[in-house]
Amino acid sequence: MRTRRTALTLAATVSLATLAGLTTAPQPAAAASPWVACTTVLDGVTTRVSATQHTATIVNQSATSWATVSFFTRQATQACGFTRVFVTPTARLGYNGTTDGATRKQGSGTTPLGTYTMSQSFGLAAPPGTFLPYRQVRTGDYWVEDNDSAYYNSYRAKSLGGFRWWLPLSDPNGSEYLPNYPGQYEYAIVVNFNRTPDVRIPYRGAGIFVHVLGSGATAGCIGVTKGQVLTMIRAIHQGDRITIVS
Repeated sequence: MRTRRTALTLAATVSLATLAGLTTAPQPAAAASPWVACTTVLDGVTTRVSATQHTATIVNQSATSWATVSFFTRQATQACGFTRVFVTPTARLGYNGTTDGATRKQGSGTTPLGTYTMSQSFGLAAPPGTFLPYRQVRTGDYWVEDNDSAYYNSYRAKSLGGFRWWLPLSDPNGSEYLPNYPGQYEYAIVVNFNRTPDVRIPYRGAGIFVHVLGSGATAGCIGVTKGQVLTMIRAIHQGDRITIVS
């Protein structure tokens, strides 16, 4: 009798739990993303978009060292739809303007034309919340521009060795000491020019970033306001693309 009462009590408990919504019903499968690889026109610039791309950045040169930068996020329910988040006509480029990314030379003061992915970020400020890997700059951190180093065009601490960190920037193999730029590198997004997944070629150039605007033209990077960099860095996913045109 006790066994039968226990079974009835258990059944009643399960039934009440079900009625109370405490059990988990089978959930429908998540809807497949409608996104596809496509070619689209964003602010007058034709760009190729991957099927997994979440954002698109357009840099359109307007004068030697000036550009209009437009930033877009992808519409969740459209195959190739984008919404513009901001546009600024006051972005800065390299002091010598732009040049073909395939023939650019290191130290030329130019911003490379072309379309590139973005896959990491860094800054002297604390992590702002990103989808991209973010590395906070510490004492001893460099961006390697030593053409003879296996770490050319990458972030590396001098304590790890492998590059001639002591060479001055005036030397063709001098690397950039990141803490020296507390304003521009408060936040920065790495543009994969002349690095993975591109082919890395010595003397073509290293350290092309989207960073906080300084007082004038850059050495080849794209400079926008701090607020705009933060908007981008919080939305960009690994593999999202930037297109630079003139």
